[in-house]
Amino acid sequence: MKKGWIAVVALVAGLITGTVSVAEEFMDGVEYTTISKPLRTVSESGKIEVREYFWYGCPHCFRLEPFVQRWLDGNPQNVNFQMQPAILGESWAPAAQAFYTAALLGVLDKVHPAFFDEIHVKGNRNLAKNELAIELLFEQSGVTPEQFRKTWGSFGVQSRVKQAYRMTRQANLQGVPAVVVNGKYLTDPGSAGSYEQMFKVIEFLVAKEMAAAK
Repeated sequence: MKKGWIAVVALVAGLITGTVSVAEEFMDGVEYTTISKPLRTVSESGKIEVREYFWYGCPHCFRLEPFVQRWLDGNPQNVNFQMQPAILGESWAPAAQAFYTAALLGVLDKVHPAFFDEIHVKGNRNLAKNELAIELLFEQSGVTPEQFRKTWGSFGVQSRVKQAYRMTRQANLQGVPAVVVNGKYLTDPGSAGSYEQMFKVIEFLVAKEMAAAK
């Protein structure tokens, strides 16, 4: 666990209605790092992109899920949240393919938690290596085998998987889960100190970017 962050003076003043003041509560190179070449982001007026990189086979990503949902349920201000499958090796690609297949079929809200549960609760560690098992998981979410196969092998899914490879490489990830704020700053639970602390770092970086945009 990294240490050395400076005590709080003030994080945000008037985030919505007034000027924004951001104290250096967290330090570059400690709780977060600046990405040398900023990444492209999804533009949404008045919002800062927060992109979570994950892999379904990662137990830490599974444990992070409740914290992500709790944070999102709190409607974080000025945030455009994006889920991003990471691909750090060939064996990670099928999980990303499943994510994008679910997204294009409109069943991500069902498949996303089911995929995590199948691996980490039910113990099906080889799920991502078994296309038939993935197909069955989709069928349980209301997708016919024909719909699954057509989308699974589609150009739309394949192109998104290739993009996931590129984005993972460009972010210079060493592992997951990891979060990139506005394409500029990278943080993770280990650097931040805990799952809960990571979201404080994220909010700090969002405020920092909002202040820079004024």
